[in-house]
Amino acid sequence: MMLKRYIHFIIIIMLLFTASNVKADMHDVENIYPSIYFEADNLLYEDDGKNIKAIGNAKLFYKSYIVEASEITYFQDIDQVIANGNVTMSDKGKVKITAEKITLSDELKNGFLEGANMILADGSKIRADKANINLTKSSTFTGASYTFCEKCIEDDECPYTWEFQSDEVIHDELNKKIIFKNVKFNVLDKTLLSLPKFSYPDFTVKRQSGFLMPSYSYSNFYGHAIKTPYIYILDDSSDLTVSPFITTKQGPLFDFEYRKKTENGGDIYFNPNFIYQADPSSVAPGNEKLRASIKTHGVMPINSNFEWGWDATFASDETYMRKYSLDGRTKYNSNIYIEGLKGQNYLNIAAINYKNLLNETETPQATLLPRIDHQYNFNLPNLKNLSFENNIVNVQRTSGDEQIRLTSEIKWDERYISDNGIIIEPIVSLRADHFRTYDESENEFTNFSRVTPNLSTSISWPFFENTSLGKQIFEPKLAFGYVGNEKTFTDLQNEDAQTFNFNSLNLYEMDRSLGFDRIDGGSKLSLGVNYSLQDSIGGLFNASVGQSYHINGLNSLDSDQWSGTDNYHSDIVGSISYNLNDAIMLDYKTRYDNSSSDNAINEFNLEMHDLNNYSFGVNYTDIKAEANWLNSGLNANDHVALSELSGFLEFGLTHDWSIISSGTFNLESDSFVNNQIGLRYDDECLAFDISYRENLFSDRDIEKDRSILLNFELKTAAEDLKN
Repeated sequence: MMLKRYIHFIIIIMLLFTASNVKADMHDVENIYPSIYFEADNLLYEDDGKNIKAIGNAKLFYKSYIVEASEITYFQDIDQVIANGNVTMSDKGKVKITAEKITLSDELKNGFLEGANMILADGSKIRADKANINLTKSSTFTGASYTFCEKCIEDDECPYTWEFQSDEVIHDELNKKIIFKNVKFNVLDKTLLSLPKFSYPDFTVKRQSGFLMPSYSYSNFYGHAIKTPYIYILDDSSDLTVSPFITTKQGPLFDFEYRKKTENGGDIYFNPNFIYQADPSSVAPGNEKLRASIKTHGVMPINSNFEWGWDATFASDETYMRKYSLDGRTKYNSNIYIEGLKGQNYLNIAAINYKNLLNETETPQATLLPRIDHQYNFNLPNLKNLSFENNIVNVQRTSGDEQIRLTSEIKWDERYISDNGIIIEPIVSLRADHFRTYDESENEFTNFSRVTPNLSTSISWPFFENTSLGKQIFEPKLAFGYVGNEKTFTDLQNEDAQTFNFNSLNLYEMDRSLGFDRIDGGSKLSLGVNYSLQDSIGGLFNASVGQSYHINGLNSLDSDQWSGTDNYHSDIVGSISYNLNDAIMLDYKTRYDNSSSDNAINEFNLEMHDLNNYSFGVNYTDIKAEANWLNSGLNANDHVALSELSGFLEFGLTHDWSIISSGTFNLESDSFVNNQIGLRYDDECLAFDISYRENLFSDRDIEKDRSILLNFELKTAAEDLKN
């Protein structure tokens, strides 16, 4: 018994001694390697502790570097690390390297890799047979391929739809470049381009001069064309992009874009372009040879509440920008403004010039000099929602009638909810207008003033119910009120309220005029019902129907049959919509004319989306001639109907390939307005589509045109960072 106790005592002493020696050894290691830490299943010290070998799930931590491998050996005398088997090395998330074997030295900054993959912070990935790396100067990869597909950052099995293959890839850390020697650009395993040398800025460079992605197109008018943009970085806050658009029939079009960001947060954009046509059209407006345009806009902060800016477009003729697909607008305006917002108070002072680009006879386009919009909210403690609004417009023309209008309105509105859920929304306002018009035919000025009160309210009583179908809301609603009779005279010009679209959205408004020059006066009563259902599968259904009655007073739209409110009772308006998680979207609006017992307006929209298989949309518009608001101001004999069918379809053939098509068909003329069909490829790294397009619209030198379009996109993380 004494012997057993003695043996136990000796064993305890030996264990304590061993533990104290282990602690000392670890302390000595920490003194020798103060910033290197290891983790592994087994940790061995060789050559009297000079070398450390980590075996099994080995990890080495040094400063910002982390090395993981099946086995890691550190040789202290030569400051070298050798990692074998499924090696991964990362540096603060900036660079990630994987290889079968890595030999590192000089505090892990230099090394040799076999079977290397290198992922940069932007997702750029370099694969190579072998590599010599220097993470502070330059790394060279031999037998390398390079891609920067965002989806492939973490997935080694991700398909590489496109890549650069090169005999040698150099990542120049000092000059922030990735340099390729004897490079091939491959797409879907096919070589599209070969170059002896090519360079690209690395992920640390946010802006650098160089060529951007070129584009190709074909047109009956200008033939084959290629655009090759080049961006030149002027300084840290500005750049210039030069985009020669070389055409085979008309010669080169030169397009320039200048961008600058000011020190106080402002933006400046300037875009001039021009072409000297080699084979002009004899029906082109303006100069048949030299054609040009300028677009510019900018915003310049004044202080925390005010800014000034401009948005202007000028063209040598009306069809130039559309002819070369520089800008598809048929009308534009140029303006300069000063704008301020403080709390709920707002001020905008602008000068605006309108320009029509279509070949049609109409009143000469106007210049507003100035146009002033102002709103002041009093925010009184006992009288909330009281506002004072002003609008001043001076309409000028190079020839034709002119007009100055000053409008001021004081307005109060409120929303009350009773204990039993009835919603009451009263409106009280008083508006004053003063006009000074110039009649060119009479060569005389006329002054005219009017004061218009608005006393109205809307009342609704929503009922909520949970059913097996979902959550339902049934809401009867009525609105009634009085708007002063519209006072007018023959010289009064209607500049801003020529169109009027009566529908379920403005059914309950007492003054439905879209502008200031006209007033929808008289006493009215509007009745309707709104219904909504939030179903159990996540869809939202809305429906409404209603009608308006002109009780008494002057009906300002009495003679305008197209308005839908020209009688004692209006047309019946209704709408239906349904949205199921944006996968199914349906919208239908209608206007039923009692006098003709027919739907005067039908507008139907349907979109269906299955991102993996198809995307489909169709729009049907049918507006009778007597209901078309575009006929405003026209003689009854000149009224036209609008009946069109348009849509788009993208149908997946495989996971990556799909057919795309779109078009608009005029049901009145039984002909296409435009159509397009093409083929699209879209995977994790690459997207491109090629399509054939017909534009059958004509306007002077813009004739029916057939085009081939090619769009190409490399899906890069660098692009995402830039955006």
